[in-house]
Amino acid sequence: MNPQLRNALVVLFAAAVAVAAGIDVASENYGWIGLLALGAIAAILTRTLALPTDVIVLGMVMFGYLVGNRGFAQLMPSPGVPLLPAEGALLIAGSWALVASAYEKRLPFRRDPLNWAVLAWLVLGSARVIFDVRLFGFLALRDFATIYYAAFFFLAQRASELPQARRYLMVCALLGCTLLPPLAALYEVVPELFYPVRIHGMPLLLYKGDLALMFTAGAAVLLFHWALGLGRAWLSLYPVAIGTFVFARESRASILGSLLVLGLLTVHRRWRYPAVLMGTLAAGAAIILALATLTNNDWAEQRLATVSAHLDSIINPVRSVSTVSDESAYKWDNNRFRLVWWKSVMQETLERSPAIGLGFGHDLAHGFLQAYNPEMADEFTARSPHNIALTALGRLGLAGLAVWLGLVGCVLAETWRSLRSDPTPLHWGVWGMLTIILVTAHLQVVLEGPMAAVPFWIILGLASGSMRSAHTPPTAAAESGDLPPQNKP
Repeated sequence: MNPQLRNALVVLFAAAVAVAAGIDVASENYGWIGLLALGAIAAILTRTLALPTDVIVLGMVMFGYLVGNRGFAQLMPSPGVPLLPAEGALLIAGSWALVASAYEKRLPFRRDPLNWAVLAWLVLGSARVIFDVRLFGFLALRDFATIYYAAFFFLAQRASELPQARRYLMVCALLGCTLLPPLAALYEVVPELFYPVRIHGMPLLLYKGDLALMFTAGAAVLLFHWALGLGRAWLSLYPVAIGTFVFARESRASILGSLLVLGLLTVHRRWRYPAVLMGTLAAGAAIILALATLTNNDWAEQRLATVSAHLDSIINPVRSVSTVSDESAYKWDNNRFRLVWWKSVMQETLERSPAIGLGFGHDLAHGFLQAYNPEMADEFTARSPHNIALTALGRLGLAGLAVWLGLVGCVLAETWRSLRSDPTPLHWGVWGMLTIILVTAHLQVVLEGPMAAVPFWIILGLASGSMRSAHTPPTAAAESGDLPPQNKP
């Protein structure tokens, strides 16, 4: 083709796309324009970083869910096309990985307990949903998302076999964890700042408080150990600040997860983060106590009462609400809400179908609402009992619960192994963050939705993919182009 004719055709096509884009922007329809922009960014990154498309897509979707949270989770090409970011990324990256695996004549699977546990989770759920979709239709597929999000584990694990891909995915995680805490805090104070950037009427950045605090707690652990590995003490100030912020807020699940990780680090003599964070918390508590006792400062007294109520509701979760002051009674009511729902799911599952569960699409909230508050039935929309283990029991029975607990055991075992013998501080931070997410997932709705599930499974796959190099000498890892050189403390 004549070069001048080719250039003219390209210019005409680009002009037509620009005109169409302008019309849609004026109509506030950003669906296909957003997809086009994301595609252009992916193409630029693929060209610049010399990485496969599936790796670029995994990094982008993980970063999007970390930074955009609920707003990013609701993006779709148009209101009538239910192709959300998680499903779109799974379609693109999964197709790419499937073709590449066929060409390479190997599967993205390793013969270790963690891989077998994730595979069992996917196989068991897939076998069950085949029967449930006939009965419950789209509801079954929606509930089945809890299972198929785990496919991101294998995609990320396969991608992280390339040293450059490991570095890229880790940078995406570090950037997302750095940006999320201040953006989520700013959203609480001035939400109006986020309203102008909307897609189909929804803000692009929209935060769910408990998930934002969970990721903030995980980010504190990850970023501190990243800074520790680089030997840059001043970089640890930010993670210590956001870690302290988590303990000052009202997410008890995130606090419990943080305490478990602090305990694990202490047991394995990884003192730095526990010592600095607990020292900061002790100093802050002393200052607030002094303000409350010496100056009768209202803010300080309120902070002390909040922290005291937090600890009391964790130590004594079943205390009667009638014996609690009005301001903190909701904490025990929240505990009762969960305990009643958990008991309802266990009773219904064990009575009706203990082995294989009640299936995807079944309403796990029906019996709970009758016991807790029947008047809530008309406006109650939650479908998961704020505990991923009980979601597994309700959907897949004792078989599903056993598989899930096995998977949790594998993650905790790898965390223990990394803290015990891995010389790379960054790896401690990765496994610590995963542990915090797992703890929180047993007290809140976390892994049932894409906002937390997609980052969790991708980071878990990244951690699993890095296991081979976890015990290699730091110099050799740096020479191979692995993660940034980490100093052994």
